[in-house]
Amino acid sequence: MPDDRRPAAWDLYWTTVEGQLGVGPSGFVRWALPFLASAPGNELVELGSGAGRDLRFLIENGFRVRGVDFSVEAVRIARQLLATLPDEVSGRGTVERGEAVEFLKGQLSEQSTAVVGIVLYQTFSDEELLRLFAEVHRALRPGGLHLWCVRDDQHPLRDRRAMVPPNQGGTSESLVDHAFFSEARCDALSAAGFERVRLDRRPETHYLFVADRKPGASPAPLL
Repeated sequence: MPDDRRPAAWDLYWTTVEGQLGVGPSGFVRWALPFLASAPGNELVELGSGAGRDLRFLIENGFRVRGVDFSVEAVRIARQLLATLPDEVSGRGTVERGEAVEFLKGQLSEQSTAVVGIVLYQTFSDEELLRLFAEVHRALRPGGLHLWCVRDDQHPLRDRRAMVPPNQGGTSESLVDHAFFSEARCDALSAAGFERVRLDRRPETHYLFVADRKPGASPAPLL
């Protein structure tokens, strides 16, 4: 959309926080790793790949990962990170600048082992989320996984959206709007085409970690 403020807000965010988040993977992608071990193959898509911390962790664990991010700055930082890795590792990862739904539309049907989405769904409209989940379903192989996390509806910043990234405490006119998710809303989003594998509420951080599976081939047992 011409008036979409999200790309510019994320560019400013990554320009501001570069180097402040450390180099290790997120708690969510560590949680997701055992589920990925049960998925049919090793071809992953990471939506909202940011500065590449989780992408690096995934390719170092043997997966091939196609990352995409709204932010030009995030893509720049992630590509710099990949360039520091040995060729045999960095060659398993790519990062593109783009919008998540459009990126998924460009993927072949039933080719991806898993689609991973961390936090970015919170800035999507209801219409965007419905289109996104439909495209995730189309992109996944039978038995493939949709692994995603969002802030829960008890989050302490629920009434202080100006402090939620990519917002940085600006005025209400500059806010990127945010949604906070109940377990019921997660269930409703997953209901169209997915089987719930697991949902964990993380009270210490106020995140919901969700693992869904596209019905189809019988999965291997989880490790």
